[in-house]
Amino acid sequence: MAQWLRGTSMERPQDEIPLRLPVALRSAHHAWVSRGQLDVSWSKRMVMAKWLISGRAEMNVAGRWVPMTPGRVAVYLPSTRDQFRALAEENEFCWFTMDGALAESFVLSLGLESGVHSFGMPPLLQIQEMIRGLSDSSMKGRRSSSMMGMQMWYEIANRVAAPSVPTEVQRAQHIIHQEFRNVNLSAAGIAEQLNYHRGSLSRLFHKHTGTTVIDYLTGVRLQAAKSLLQHTDDKVSEVARKCGFREATYFCRWLRKHTGKAPRDFRNAEAVA
Repeated sequence: MAQWLRGTSMERPQDEIPLRLPVALRSAHHAWVSRGQLDVSWSKRMVMAKWLISGRAEMNVAGRWVPMTPGRVAVYLPSTRDQFRALAEENEFCWFTMDGALAESFVLSLGLESGVHSFGMPPLLQIQEMIRGLSDSSMKGRRSSSMMGMQMWYEIANRVAAPSVPTEVQRAQHIIHQEFRNVNLSAAGIAEQLNYHRGSLSRLFHKHTGTTVIDYLTGVRLQAAKSLLQHTDDKVSEVARKCGFREATYFCRWLRKHTGKAPRDFRNAEAVA
């Protein structure tokens, strides 16, 4: 069984049933877990969306184990009883769950099915907003946090229903998520790994993601930097190294350029990731 190593989460009390909310946010999590099976919530009405940020994982869909690679979302519906397991020594995930009498029918009405689907960069900021929203247990707070979850399901449906992403783009995204710590990773290097012309890959990537290869890499590194600064005691130089930078001073300038904040600002638990 996988073990929770560290992270942040918020969960509605198990004995609190949202009688006046047909679809309600149940929990939100951002966590690092060890290798092993991942338990599913107690609620039979629960629906869940889960993203792998780093590491390796897979989901059992109709008896077949499907890879949960970064850039994809795993959709869980209670009627299918799917299983999850983490495969690396340490795996970073974010996910949220919703329940209520109409939770599953709501997700199904959006055209979503249980399984693993292409999505893009994990919505860590939205997950953290859900975590904060769940701290308000008033009915108004429950409605507000539940709206966040419903909006995310609409976003998932929009992305899953979008035209299929070419294999070359998916492989480029996978390389970025797996190798962003490599200081030498570049658009040219990614194209070379794919045996694809750099210019052609850049145009194809932008067409199907709305961003450039380098901007996508920057986004992944930013997400990793924020997570490490907020949830570990690593020195800034170590965080820089884990995010693909040789020098801490350049990393600090880069972080301020893209966020307007210094590393110490993210050490504050109240900082917005």
